[in-house]
Amino acid sequence: NIVDCPPNKYSIDDIMEEIAIFKPNLVGVACITSLVNVVEEITKLIQKKYLGIVTLIGGPHVNVAAEDAIRQTNANIAIKGETEITIIDVVKNLDSYKNKHQIVIGEKVKDLNALPMPARHLLNMDKYTALPNTYKEYPDVGHVITSRGCPFTCTFCADANSGYRQRSVDNVLEEIKLLQKRYNVKEIAFWDDILPLNKKWTMEFCRRIVEEGIKIHWSCYCRVDLLDEELVMAMKFAGCWNVFLGLESGDQEILNNIKKRTTLDQIREKIKLLKKVGIETRGSFVLGLPGETPEKARKTVDFAIELEPDYAQFTLATPFPATELYNTYEKWGRMDKSYNKYNEWTPVFVPYGYRDANELSKMHREAFRRFYFRPKYVFGRIKKLRSPRELKRYIMGLRMVLGFV
Repeated sequence: NIVDCPPNKYSIDDIMEEIAIFKPNLVGVACITSLVNVVEEITKLIQKKYLGIVTLIGGPHVNVAAEDAIRQTNANIAIKGETEITIIDVVKNLDSYKNKHQIVIGEKVKDLNALPMPARHLLNMDKYTALPNTYKEYPDVGHVITSRGCPFTCTFCADANSGYRQRSVDNVLEEIKLLQKRYNVKEIAFWDDILPLNKKWTMEFCRRIVEEGIKIHWSCYCRVDLLDEELVMAMKFAGCWNVFLGLESGDQEILNNIKKRTTLDQIREKIKLLKKVGIETRGSFVLGLPGETPEKARKTVDFAIELEPDYAQFTLATPFPATELYNTYEKWGRMDKSYNKYNEWTPVFVPYGYRDANELSKMHREAFRRFYFRPKYVFGRIKKLRSPRELKRYIMGLRMVLGFV
């Protein structure tokens, strides 16, 4: 059984009710840094109400702070790393894991093709859709990951320098066809850190979509330095309509500080290329990075306005445990280590160039206001309207922006 709380609006009481009905031997809880306190409440309540159930935690926070996580949550087991292979041994030998508070190192899956398709049949797929800037026409979006890891070294990223593996083109196409047939999916959102990292793979993927007549819109994440005209044209022809780009800053010194290994001119060139072939762009910018001041933050907003991506996202630098920024933060600024605030929207890291967290929060709101409330941007979006469906999408997006500001 899978209990996915957000789409079902489940409280902890609802989780306990599901456990009472299902009567499991093992409950695993996904643990991200900002919700470790909630995971603690869940695991300790399970142990109090249901003696004999083994509790297991895993996920991003366990991967970087396993000792702290298992101590705080009192879980029986913490799997650090990938779980798919290791959890089989845990399930088969559950008795040997009872009453032990131990950290198990998860074995890395070398061949991603060996994994079965996601168990979507255990979920009510009608409850899943996409954010308004991540679907083209229909909110019937399938979510797919073709690879794991990232070889790049951005200092603020929890997945930096983590190696790279990718499923075969055949394996990915099988999942897309399954989503179309079983769930009537019309678009795919790829959640890889960098989908087109392997150009040869991406070119083959695009060619096969066209040759097999697979009618699908799709979007992905990418770095600007990996894009060239041949690749972008192939992606467009195969149904790619939107690319999410980690641009981060409009100041070259800050890009160098975070080891981004891109330049402002590269960014300008590749945004221009994507626009030329008709692929929409989402630009991701991070405020409060090492070396930033309010003046440099405004340079980033000015840069975003100059580039004119279809959408701009402004998050706040959040030094997650085990990232290079977390380990070196004292060189660059002050940090609040209250993990429940680690959501990328709360100023937990404040560079020395800012007076305090409040000044950084104001800058964050200013970035959204300056980018989205320009007459040029508003009228530009209106000119692109083609259907009532798109109007609804814009209204949903406006509500989100108003929430940020």
